[in-house]
Amino acid sequence: MQYSHKRTSPLQPTPKSGAAERQVLCKICYQGSKMIFIDKYDNSFLNKLVCSGCLLGTIFFVLWLMFSGYLILGTWFGKYHLDGDFLRNVLISICLITYFVRLQFTIWKFQKRKLAWTETVTVVISMSIVLFIFGWVGGNNNQEVGIIEIIGILLFLFGSFINTKAEYSRYIWKQKSENKGQLYAKGLFKWSMHINYFGDVVLFTGVSLVTNRFGTLIIPLLMALNFIFFIIPSLDRYLAMKYKDEFNEYSKTTKKFIPFIY
Repeated sequence: MQYSHKRTSPLQPTPKSGAAERQVLCKICYQGSKMIFIDKYDNSFLNKLVCSGCLLGTIFFVLWLMFSGYLILGTWFGKYHLDGDFLRNVLISICLITYFVRLQFTIWKFQKRKLAWTETVTVVISMSIVLFIFGWVGGNNNQEVGIIEIIGILLFLFGSFINTKAEYSRYIWKQKSENKGQLYAKGLFKWSMHINYFGDVVLFTGVSLVTNRFGTLIIPLLMALNFIFFIIPSLDRYLAMKYKDEFNEYSKTTKKFIPFIY
């Protein structure tokens, strides 16, 4: 009779322990995802109110610095008056207000899941800074509006359409009782798993061009990197746990972020 002297390394998991470890890992990933994405329906009134109020206050402050004119020239705020090209200021204002109005439909009407405070605080801080930078930098630009700004407006409108169309179509689809608990993979979402995020990057690229200060292009670039390396992976883990095989099949046949590319 022969005896094997081969011993299993304590660092090498057996098939059973490996499966258990994968289950634990999935659970950890899911818990991490829930820090931002909560699988629970709730109106989150206070969260949404804080978000809307802070962003509205930021936009109002920027517009006040742009158009208050002589009302603040003799005050402490006078030195911060944004005395850029008037038409450019009008275009930037339209972009900021349009984005704010569209965002209100998204968070108050389309979004039904509960908002975590981590998500609320992240959105409030990051978007308040972004909106202020666009207003401040563009509002100080005295150059006349030209072809770059026109391209910027077209990109802004295109990105806004993508985002709004995607969110609205998904909202209408999920209102039907037969679609309850199912993953929406139709409409614009058949071209990209996160087409709404792609629309955000496009529209903010447009706003950057309207400011005609190419340094502001760092904003949509950082936004895209944040989506690709942080937000999307976290959301994918959440969706994989919620929709299981349905999401796995969807992810195999659909680009993750940029249609036809990635």
